[in-house]
Amino acid sequence: MRDHLYLFLFMIEFSTGCILSNELQIIEITGYTGGSVVLPCSCAHPQSTAKTFTWQFFGNGERWIPVFEDEKYSGRRVLFNQSSPQNLSLLISGLRMEDEGYYKCVTEQYTSIQSIHLTVKGCNLVQNTEATIEVTGYAGGSVVLPCSCSELLAKPEQIQWVYFVENTYKEIYPNEKTESHKNRVKLLNQTSPGNLSLHISALTAEDEGDYYCSVSSQTVSYRLRVEVSLTVTLGTEKPHIHTSISLSTHQPSHQTQELPPPQQPHHTPQCVFILLGVILSVLLLALLAFTYWRCRGGRNVKKVTRDEEELNREQDVMDDVTYSAVVHVKTAATPAHIERDLAEHTEYAPIKFKR
Repeated sequence: MRDHLYLFLFMIEFSTGCILSNELQIIEITGYTGGSVVLPCSCAHPQSTAKTFTWQFFGNGERWIPVFEDEKYSGRRVLFNQSSPQNLSLLISGLRMEDEGYYKCVTEQYTSIQSIHLTVKGCNLVQNTEATIEVTGYAGGSVVLPCSCSELLAKPEQIQWVYFVENTYKEIYPNEKTESHKNRVKLLNQTSPGNLSLHISALTAEDEGDYYCSVSSQTVSYRLRVEVSLTVTLGTEKPHIHTSISLSTHQPSHQTQELPPPQQPHHTPQCVFILLGVILSVLLLALLAFTYWRCRGGRNVKKVTRDEEELNREQDVMDDVTYSAVVHVKTAATPAHIERDLAEHTEYAPIKFKR
């Protein structure tokens, strides 16, 4: 009896078809331009299947439009029910701002409805569109012109970089229409679709000028100056690569205009640095010679002082010694011929006196 009851309930459930899991609820979903989004819809019972179902879109507030009958979704819509019959979800790729709105999943003549509100976030430039960004680069190096969306996951529907030269605007990205920039420019959006910054390598003086980053109706202007910075070290010249960015309050111009001639960098003549090096070398040699002379002079003074002290000590010894003559004389009468030889028998004995 119980088995028959279960079979009866099972037949009733399948006779009603697919009942959606989130029926009568509005699901909020957020997507980004250029990306993909899945609108979920599935049967509540894993064994049930929908005989017929459809997806409808209510965008501009006029009426519900079948998604699979609208050409704007052509090539951008995918269903999952072929691999999983109870999964009625819809995948929309290449999202656009016009895809934003309300969607609903309907089964078996409106027996079950799933409602979804899709919000699509686009690209709003972070940089100030009313100011000109001044960027300085150096010849032979590279420079980055910053341009990015407030939502880094949002890929703009259209991005364009142009270069103003010879009173004309020439596109350098995505189509390189100037030979001077060929194979030298690229976007830094490999990891973040919203990073639209332009990288320019191998800078030359010809790269100087005005650049524009355009996204839909938004435009940011840049003024690039290319200079040559030389660092003099022991007579060798070495380029120094540096990039600086500053903001100015100039209003961007999208019309034909004449750019002021680039300011030529002021460089100190090389002969001045050479002359300074020679003078410093001479002063260093003079200082070394003076130090050497002072050291030698000090040693000579010490040697003379020691010699004078030794000489004074010897003189003092000589002054302290007195020689006395001792004559050996016999008391007996001495013949006259012997008096000549008194000097031969004279002896001298030193006598020291203490002072």
